[in-house]
Amino acid sequence: MLTKPPATTTEPVTTARNLSAGRYREVDVVIIRPAGIPAEPIPVCVALHGGLGGAKSFLDLGLPNMLSALVQEGAAPFAVVAVDGGNWVGHKDDDPQRMLNDELPTWLDYHDLANTPFAMLGIGEGGAGALNLARVPGSAAVAAISPTLFDTWPDAQRSGLFIDQEQWERTEPLRHITEISNMAVGLWCGTGDKTYLGTARTLAERTKAPVASFTPGGHDAAYWREVLPDALKFVGGYL
Repeated sequence: MLTKPPATTTEPVTTARNLSAGRYREVDVVIIRPAGIPAEPIPVCVALHGGLGGAKSFLDLGLPNMLSALVQEGAAPFAVVAVDGGNWVGHKDDDPQRMLNDELPTWLDYHDLANTPFAMLGIGEGGAGALNLARVPGSAAVAAISPTLFDTWPDAQRSGLFIDQEQWERTEPLRHITEISNMAVGLWCGTGDKTYLGTARTLAERTKAPVASFTPGGHDAAYWREVLPDALKFVGGYL
C-alpha cells in the first residue's frame, strides 16, 4: 500500500512501506528532500544501500543534512530516494532491478517527484547495483562508493552474492564498460579497502571517470560519511 503525504508538505524526510511485486515483499522507501524546498516535482537521484542495511541506512549516515547543506550552498534542488533492495543482485523470487525499472517510477510520481531519475548513487553492493542500473539509457550520472566489483568469476563466486556465473556476467559492471561509459561516472574507494580498491581503480580507468577519489579509509560507515557529501555534489552537478 502506497503512503502519500499531504500535497503541501515540506518535510525533508518521508518514509513509506510499499509492496514490491518485483521483490515479492514490502520494502521501505525513503524520500529525502532538501529542507525548505516546496513539495513540487524536482529531479531524483536513486540511492542504493550497501549490504543488508536497507534504505533507512542513509538516514544513519546523515544524508538529509548533507543534501540540505549542498542546496543551501547554491546547488540546484534535487531529491534522494532510497529503497530496500537486498544485495541488488537478487535470487529466485527477488528481482530488485525489476522493482527499480518498473515500480519505482510510479512511486516517485505518487510522491510528487520527477518519475525518471537523473542519477544513481550507491554504496558497497549498492554501488555495483547503481552502476548496473546506469546501463539503462536516460540518466546523466552515477556515483559509486566502495563498489563491490569482481573482475573474475572465482572472486565473484567466493563472495556468495551470485547464483551462478551467468548471473555475475549479466550484472557485473566490469563486464559492461561500454554501456556504463555513456554517462558520467564518479568513484570513491578508501585505500584501506583492500578487497575492492583494485577493481574500483580498474573501473575508473576503463570508464575514464571524471571523478575518481582514492583517499585513506576502509569499507565502513566512517569512510562513507566522509565522502558522501562529495558524491552528492557530483551527481547534483549533472542536473
